[in-house]
Amino acid sequence: MADSGVRAGPGPPVPRMPAAVRVAQVVALAMAAVGLICVASAGWLFGARSAALTALFFVPSWLLGLVALGFGAVGSSIRITAVLLAALDMLWTVPSIPIGHPPGWLGPVSAIVIVLLLFRRSARDWFCA
Repeated sequence: MADSGVRAGPGPPVPRMPAAVRVAQVVALAMAAVGLICVASAGWLFGARSAALTALFFVPSWLLGLVALGFGAVGSSIRITAVLLAALDMLWTVPSIPIGHPPGWLGPVSAIVIVLLLFRRSARDWFCA
């Protein structure tokens, strides 16, 4: 039997996520993954105390990564939450720059990129549609 039970007939077209939203999603998920890798490597190389200190700087990045998983949903509250978490991430990670802990400059720069991308017209239209 070749029929899988799913019909591919005419129907409403599936909207595609705008490039700005997709890039913001990828950046947020990448920062969350970088955080996991940094915490794991700090724990393996320097112990639990160093891993806990490193994890402290990545908490907003992990929350932003979780919110980014919902970028396919409709609702402006997801976009607003992502923008607020990115702003928190930017402020939260600035102290890591002078003391030399991860994420360093990568945290604020990625947060600014996410905020700028989510303020584009295409992103606003995507979440409000």
